[in-house]
Amino acid sequence: MGVLVLVLHSIAAVLLLGAVTHQALAMWWPAAQRKAGWWQSLRAVHPERYVPAIVVLFAVVVALGSIAYLPFRSVTRALYLDAHAPWATGLFEIKEHAAAIGLALLPAYWAAWREPEASDRGARRALTTFLAAITWWNFLVGHIVNNTRGL
Repeated sequence: MGVLVLVLHSIAAVLLLGAVTHQALAMWWPAAQRKAGWWQSLRAVHPERYVPAIVVLFAVVVALGSIAYLPFRSVTRALYLDAHAPWATGLFEIKEHAAAIGLALLPAYWAAWREPEASDRGARRALTTFLAAITWWNFLVGHIVNNTRGL
């Protein structure tokens, strides 16, 4: 059961990573016009369309991570990481805090994107960038800690 939860957590994290990266690129570097080509297509998305997916996926990733957290905290961390790689434990602690901050920011993120014409563009950029940074950090740290445990 634990492996299934971890796999679902990973799949949801990859989907979240793609959605928030597309949205951040479209916010910071929008395509002037739609042209053929991979890079232009990546930037030529409607960033407001990603908001519901990002909110749901972030919540799902945190929920699945919370389910997988107890066995990790009680078994893997205690038996391996603390003894062999204490730096990995520290990275994971920062990952936990970043996920909590991101979860707390979701209502503000949702509110900033609810009415795109009326919202402050700077607030949308800041919240999107912060969620993208949290998502990338958590994704990379999750892989590092998982790979460290596997070695």
